Amino acid sequence: MPKIVDKPKMRAQILDAAMLCFTQKGYHATKMADVARQAGMAKGTLYLYFTGKDEVILTLIQSYFGQIRAEIESLPAPHSLEDYLSLLRMIVSLEKRKMTALIFEILGPGFTDPRGVQIIGGFFDWLAGHWAQHFADLAASGQIRSDNDPKVLARAVIAMLDGLFLHLTVFSPEEPLAVARREAALTLIASGLKG
Repeated sequence: MPKIVDKPKMRAQILDAAMLCFTQKGYHATKMADVARQAGMAKGTLYLYFTGKDEVILTLIQSYFGQIRAEIESLPAPHSLEDYLSLLRMIVSLEKRKMTALIFEILGPGFTDPRGVQIIGGFFDWLAGHWAQHFADLAASGQIRSDNDPKVLARAVIAMLDGLFLHLTVFSPEEPLAVARREAALTLIASGLKG
């Protein structure tokens, strides 16, 4: 009788193994043989589920940004600037630094697949629109300044958070210092939004 394989479970096993390898060795240094060894399967088996390393990383990126989008969409709309800052504290999770480091490595000159940029760019386009609506509502209620385009404000906040994530990822400060830096950045964002 043929062996019945749970394909979604096998894909998840491969993705978990790949994520571990990528975060330990780096994307570019990891070979598919490393992923196969970590997943406990033959290298050829990987190619039954993924065409190669690029497809694996694209799947991980899509999943990562899909999870973040789902988290953000599940949160209630902020009714005050403090509500919005609380939302940012949840989003700027220090546990996400490993994936952030991997994404910055991937988007370097060695990765030429435009689908990765499209996935990430699409997420940030969505996020800018989502936050722009929040900013428009907060401006209408007098919670934040109303003299700037909400979409421009949203893109500026995204850029600041990107810089914060990059800094916290590259320099890997201990948690108390990382939290202090995050809070300082949020204070600056709040000041800018208040005007």
